[in-house]
Amino acid sequence: CFSNRVITGTTATAHKPKEWSFEEAATIPTTFFTVYYAFVQLAQLQPGERVLIHGASGGVGIAAVQLALHLGAEVFAAAGTPEKRAFVSNIGAHHVLDSRSLSFENDILEITEGEGVDVVLNSVYGEAVNRNLSILKPFGRFLELGKRDFYENSKIGLRPFRNNITYFGIDADQLLIEKASLAKRLFKDLMVLFEEKEIHPLPHRVFDANRIQDAFSYMQQSRQIGKVIVRLPEELPVESKPLNKSLGLDSGAAYLVTGGLNGFGLTTAKWLVEKGAKHLILLGRKGAVNETSISAVAEFESAGVTVSTPPCDVTNEAQLASVFNDISAKNIKLGGIVHAATVFDDALIRNLTTEQIDSVIGAKAVGAWNLHEQTKSLKLDFFVMYSSATTLFGNPGQANYVAANYMLENLTHYRRQLGLTASYAAWGAISDVGFLARNKDTQDSLLSRFGGEALTSQEALRELEKLLVVPTQLGKAYINFDWKAIKRTMPSAKSLKFTQQNEWLERHSGNDEGDDFFTHIEGMSEADVQALIASMLTREISQILRLSPDKINPASPIFDLGMDSLMGMELLLAIEERFKTKLPLMSLTEGGSINKIAEKIYTKINDVAKPESDDTLAHLASKHGTAIPDDELATINRTDDE
Repeated sequence: CFSNRVITGTTATAHKPKEWSFEEAATIPTTFFTVYYAFVQLAQLQPGERVLIHGASGGVGIAAVQLALHLGAEVFAAAGTPEKRAFVSNIGAHHVLDSRSLSFENDILEITEGEGVDVVLNSVYGEAVNRNLSILKPFGRFLELGKRDFYENSKIGLRPFRNNITYFGIDADQLLIEKASLAKRLFKDLMVLFEEKEIHPLPHRVFDANRIQDAFSYMQQSRQIGKVIVRLPEELPVESKPLNKSLGLDSGAAYLVTGGLNGFGLTTAKWLVEKGAKHLILLGRKGAVNETSISAVAEFESAGVTVSTPPCDVTNEAQLASVFNDISAKNIKLGGIVHAATVFDDALIRNLTTEQIDSVIGAKAVGAWNLHEQTKSLKLDFFVMYSSATTLFGNPGQANYVAANYMLENLTHYRRQLGLTASYAAWGAISDVGFLARNKDTQDSLLSRFGGEALTSQEALRELEKLLVVPTQLGKAYINFDWKAIKRTMPSAKSLKFTQQNEWLERHSGNDEGDDFFTHIEGMSEADVQALIASMLTREISQILRLSPDKINPASPIFDLGMDSLMGMELLLAIEERFKTKLPLMSLTEGGSINKIAEKIYTKINDVAKPESDDTLAHLASKHGTAIPDDELATINRTDDE
């Protein structure tokens, strides 16, 4: 939203009246469009009806006051400070209330002699929502703009809806995408009201772009009335990125690839030759000793490429220094480095040995640091480190690998601070070469966790070229993923940094599977619930093992089916996500079959799936034959033991 140029659909645009400044125009679309959709399309607000507007001094609130007055409604407006309430009164609100207190409920009932209001435009959350519902008249309309209660899955009682109340959840972004023709018509009709001077642009405060931090700070303190505008300078420094620019390498320079004698490192070396390289230094711990590397070297040499393959363990500082001393002694110009060396040695973090940590971190992190030390005085065209997209999400069983890759990405930042060239490419699963191509089970396991399809080496190298032709780019991650799969299997998916992804999934997925399960089992017998759990477990295990569900015997221990401890952890995460309950790993390893695991899940959810809050006491009382009067429930203090 802070770009100077954007591409958008014509359904989301309208002409700016000539007399408006761009700053005035910026106050219109989000605010007035949202309110027009809410009041006109959804609530069908009529003259003489009463409307309560929360947050009435904000952008949407002021737009709502203007439009409600235009439609002939009686306006009740809530704002947070005396200054804001005075402003809302000055723009025409009939009744002004305090939005920071729940007293608005009693105030409105007193003003309306107990009748309430016809429409609520809501942006508050929690208990205030119930207060809003309590003051709606029969056939009232509740217009929800807030998102917090949606994403927290807050509960509201259904009792107010006995009075023909209608509840609308409003997301204008979704309207623009899903119902573009309706959005276009509403926006067009809205602009007519501006042309007829019935409503007007919002008050606003303008910050120049070089004060954008001040703008956010001002807004964060809730000091604004109306909108906060960031004004871009008339002339912007625009970085020109040539389209489809290809990488051309210096035929007189040598290019060094660690891990360059096999797997994706060797494929990268071949690609460098395609891009013009005529001299390669390919490093491996033992040199060119296997059939694949010997054949590749012969192929390079027959194509006129000189290849050097000195045995070198990049974790060994002395061996690597010897390679660079030889480069210097022979007066070879080093054009660029690709650090592709890697080692996999997976285990759950509590089972990792010192040797497993050292071997994985050594090849990547120590090797990268040694390369950095040897090249600090060299002017390179590029210094690329192959990282992994697992640094985005983590990966159970690969703590050593994720840590090693994360170091590479931080080394990229460090080299840039020193004025040295550096970039990283964080790859997702690559299917046709390298470790995953040789270990199909590991590849399938990764894909089941991340969803999506694996990259091919050619796809990856096309992306690498795009990275290298723009020297200012620090690095990128390249992965095809399905967020639903990641959320199901990866603990990190619940962290705050993925709030936007999780909110997107909430908006675009169907019903929540966990909620569906608990809704579905209401009224079912114990045997039927356990059968349903077993069926769901079978589907989860079939995805993890890449087996057809009909080949899975629910009575067999799951580890006899080919699961290992990493897959077991994946299953436990899926169980927690699907059934909202945690099981210890031992419950799987002690001969647990699908049927036995289903029994344990049923026992756990049956223990906790009891009425909540005060109703829990009533449930316990009835269970033990002791009646508790309703008016005493709120006075009983519960301890953990109780």
